[in-house]
Amino acid sequence: MLHEPVTTLTDVFVSIICFVAYRKLRKLPQRSQVHSLFKYYFLSMSLATLLGGVFGHALLHYVPFYMKLPGWITSMVSVALLERAMIIYSRKLMDQKIGNFFSKLNIIELLTFLMLSMITLNFQFVLIHAGYGMGIVVAGFTGFVYFKEKNKGSKQILLAILVSTIGAVFFVFKIGLDKWFNHADISHVFMMIASVLIYKGARNLIVG
Repeated sequence: MLHEPVTTLTDVFVSIICFVAYRKLRKLPQRSQVHSLFKYYFLSMSLATLLGGVFGHALLHYVPFYMKLPGWITSMVSVALLERAMIIYSRKLMDQKIGNFFSKLNIIELLTFLMLSMITLNFQFVLIHAGYGMGIVVAGFTGFVYFKEKNKGSKQILLAILVSTIGAVFFVFKIGLDKWFNHADISHVFMMIASVLIYKGARNLIVG
């Protein structure tokens, strides 16, 4: 019997949306570092939510706790890729030294939280990394891009961050409707919406 079937299902829905976004971005004729980063953000997030759904929810009582790590690690890599996409995109609009600094910090930050998560097996470090990555780095650089260019893509990604933040509030404070549609399920619905918005924003930034 599957544990948390609804949560597993909503995770799978997020995974499917992200994989479709990856496939659509892959078909774009543009080839750039930003394009690749957005593309692999969606591929890794698709894998992360699938692994999370299977090992973190569906088979929770049948596998060791450390089997949550593949989903955690992949999700942190995914957030770091989205951070890097916006950092690289922003570099043309700022001093190169600033852009290079944040590019290096992006790697240091990812490695630090990866190690903390693997050593402690504490999901809080995954949440902190996601909050910092999305709420500060991605939001900060996307806001900077919108201020400079006023383009539709950066506006859509900012809206996605707002939607993700609302979902995070439901998750962190465990606000759910009942046991069959709990806080995790609600947060996954917001993740679905945010994923669509990030795809639209990424496409608009890539195509120009």
